[in-house]
Order: sequence, then structure tokens, then C-alpha cells
Amino acid sequence: MNRPTLIALLLSAAQALPSLAAAQVVQLNTGFMPDPRRASGMAGGMVQAQSVPGAPGNCRGFIPGAPQQIIQTPTGFNFLRVIAQPLAGTDLTLMVRGTSQTWCADDTYGNVPGLDLQALPPGRYDVYVGTYSQSGPAPFQLLMSELQSTVPDNNAAVRPQPQYPVRPQPQVEANSLGALDFTGRPLFGRMMVAGNFITRSVRGRNGGALGAQGIHGQGICRGFFQGPPSHVVALTQPQNFLRMYVVSAADSTLVIRRPDGQVLCNDDTYQLNPGVEGSFPAGLYQVWVGTYRENESRPYQLTVTVDPSQHP
Repeated sequence: MNRPTLIALLLSAAQALPSLAAAQVVQLNTGFMPDPRRASGMAGGMVQAQSVPGAPGNCRGFIPGAPQQIIQTPTGFNFLRVIAQPLAGTDLTLMVRGTSQTWCADDTYGNVPGLDLQALPPGRYDVYVGTYSQSGPAPFQLLMSELQSTVPDNNAAVRPQPQYPVRPQPQVEANSLGALDFTGRPLFGRMMVAGNFITRSVRGRNGGALGAQGIHGQGICRGFFQGPPSHVVALTQPQNFLRMYVVSAADSTLVIRRPDGQVLCNDDTYQLNPGVEGSFPAGLYQVWVGTYRENESRPYQLTVTVDPSQHP
């Protein structure tokens, strides 16, 4: 091989392998929002995944010499789902490398790879997205989620296979929340509800100046609220029966936005305390706790339970 040809091959290889400095760093803490978190990149490379030291036997495809994304987590995770969905119909593969373990996936959802990482300690996790065959770079989007209900988007190259049966949900008006801001950060944080829980509770202060006029939902929509949600409840598994209720010294009201956009309202289920119950699919539930009187702010406790005997 002559010298010009060798130089051309080396330059081509260098361009095909992204540098470590180019890797996108994603900072994730427990309860991160939005969920799923998304990152993009170009899949593929010249390194056979099976040749990586410490790689398990199910590693497939060709990956770059450096990670496209680096997940940094100071908290660690009980459960984290990582999905690499193609944007151009390419058959992708996935590798995640921690300090002491490597995980690989191929064809988890059709030809979309995904990993369910459990009991992750705090630290750094390098993400490599490859292509099954050694082809040119292919665009992808990485999904990171704490919810077991998260699957590839419907517009991904391969239609996802849902983990749970999806019940049809009623359509609601686009402005069903009125003046409430469903894009805002929760005022009193996020509650993670795992599948084996019985009862969880959080505290906050209710009330506000935004009236319930314009809120359209199932039940009685009354009271005054602050704009952003009071809480976000992340339900990791579907529940055939679940109850949410509020206990406060104030006459309280409740608005809940389900993952499908349906709005639930309640007032005075338990004397002056509101509550809703029923079948709840997995996903994120935005919760607004209000008061019947404008600008009356009192402490409250929001309880989520699967125990039918648990109520105020």
C-alpha cells in the first residue's frame, strides 16, 4: 500500500470515530424531568462490539471508538431504561459500559435496542450506539426513563410493542386545564411510586389565585390553584385500583392530569377533603391541590395508596 492511500484510510477512520471530547454528557438524578430525557447522535463505527474487553456474549454490531453519550448520575437509580431508536430505519445495537459492568442489547423492540438497568450505583455510564452491519453513520435518538411504561416513539422506524395493554381513553378538550400550566415544574417535587408500594404520602401548601373556570374534566372542577402543578406522581407500573386523596385544614380541591391528557377533578369526597380512585395506567400524573376559597394557603398531605381501606 502506498503512503497516500494509507494516509487517506487513517483520515477516514478518524472521521468515523467521534472523539471523547465530542461525547454528550447527560446529567441525571433520581426523579429527573422531563421523563423520558432525550439525546441525539450518529450511530455506527468501526469497532466490533464483541471485541470490546468485558463485553457480554449478546453484544452485536459495530460501535464507535468513543461513546456518543455519557450518563453522569450522582444519585444512582433503582431502575433506568435506555432505548436507542433509529431515525432513518437503520437496525441499531446498544452498549452501556459502567465502571464494573457492560450491558448490550439488540432487537428489544423490533430492531430497536433497549436496556433495563437496575440497582445502578452513582457514577459514569458510557453509551455506545452501533449499527448491526458496518455501514455509514445513522441518526438515532436516545431515550432515558425511570418508567417501565416507556417504549420507543410511535414514529420510530419500527412500531414499538407496548409492555402493557393500552386501554382506549376518552378524548378531552385541548384547553381542559384552563389557566393551569402543565409545562411548569412541580412546586413540591416528584413522587416515584414503584409497583410494590402500598401507601406513599407527600406534603405541600395548597391554594392560589387561579380559578377553576375553563378547567374541563371528569368530576367537579372547583377552587383556586397556583399555576404549575403541586406534584408529579410517577407511577412505574399500572394499578387496577389506586386512590389519591388530600387531607388539610382548608376546604381543599383536586385536579389531576393523567398521562393521556385526561383531567380528573374532585371536591368534598371525604367531607372537605377531595379524592379520586380507579384504574391507573403507568405514567406521569400531574397533581394540583387547591382551596375552595381564593388565596387561602394551608399545609396539606397528599396520599397515594392501593389499599382500598386507606382513606381520610
